[in-house]
Amino acid sequence: MPGPRRSLKFSLPPLWLIGLCLFLPSVRACETLESPAQLMGGAKPLFILMLSPYLVAQLLVVVAVIALARGHAGRFATRATAALVVVTSSSAAVLAILGFDGHDLVAQLWRLGAAVCCVAGAFVFVRALRAEPWTRLLRLHTAYVIFTLPMAALLARIVVGDGPARVGVGAFAFLAAFAALVVVHARAFVSSSTA
Repeated sequence: MPGPRRSLKFSLPPLWLIGLCLFLPSVRACETLESPAQLMGGAKPLFILMLSPYLVAQLLVVVAVIALARGHAGRFATRATAALVVVTSSSAAVLAILGFDGHDLVAQLWRLGAAVCCVAGAFVFVRALRAEPWTRLLRLHTAYVIFTLPMAALLARIVVGDGPARVGVGAFAFLAAFAALVVVHARAFVSSSTA
């Protein structure tokens, strides 16, 4: 099996876990742990856009599984994956615009980091569209990872700043799945650079 297809297959379990985290208790709101799905109920549209990596992950898995089952990454897989990654980009954009918390220098640096993720993700996204089909899908998934980095950083900041008691199993599962995605895509990048 070619490298991009193999790397794409390895990225599916962590993506599936991120999608599952949508329903796992993740962050303490007042006195109870709530899942991202609960937090989205009645939430403002910008908050839902910020949590888009949770919503998109399972759909990316479905599209990739269909492409792998068919044995080719056709137009449907490319267009559907690209559309889902564009939705995910809203998470980094919202965190870049609204920030993480406060207006001090540290908060501004977090906003700058989210903005850098927006630009880097867009760069990878555009370059992906010029690649061969399997590499295109893999690079679109890489753009998803870059656009999701600010959300992972926010969760990590909550864990470190407020302590593990402030988060639930969903936050730890999300961070573990995200770390696995980073490893998969970093290895794919290194192998494609040395090939």
